[in-house]
Amino acid sequence: MINSKNIFFLAVLFSTFAILSAFFMQYVMGHAPCKLCTYQRIPYYVIILIGLVTLLFPQIIKLSYLMLILSLIAEFLISNYHTLVTYEIISYSGCQSAEIPNDINQLKEALMSDTLIVNCSNANLKYFGIPLSIYNSFFSLMFLIVIVFNAYKEKNQKA
Repeated sequence: MINSKNIFFLAVLFSTFAILSAFFMQYVMGHAPCKLCTYQRIPYYVIILIGLVTLLFPQIIKLSYLMLILSLIAEFLISNYHTLVTYEIISYSGCQSAEIPNDINQLKEALMSDTLIVNCSNANLKYFGIPLSIYNSFFSLMFLIVIVFNAYKEKNQKA
């Protein structure tokens, strides 16, 4: 069984890592996020806020657990929706981003050939052939399972 304080610490730690990784990919590597990519970040911000508030005020642990679970469910749903759009199972016209080249000559060429817009179906951020949205779905689901399993064990110990 994992200590409640450790669950929130791990949630904050992983969410911070996810946000910093997204910023690194966006601002250092130059991968512009689509709308769904930016929507996927929102639950991470909420999880960081919930975790920090809970670590400062442990008396609100039950409310914090509920909010953490709802945030993870939201992350799971957004990530899965993004995955469905990526694989063109459903369509979403807002899932586009512009990838701006660093070199002026490449920018001119991209403008002339109309290749600046990147759709989710051409996801340029695949690691080991898997889009990042699937990794987000996996994290959300695994963390939900850990929380539910932990709560179940905690309830059985009290009984």
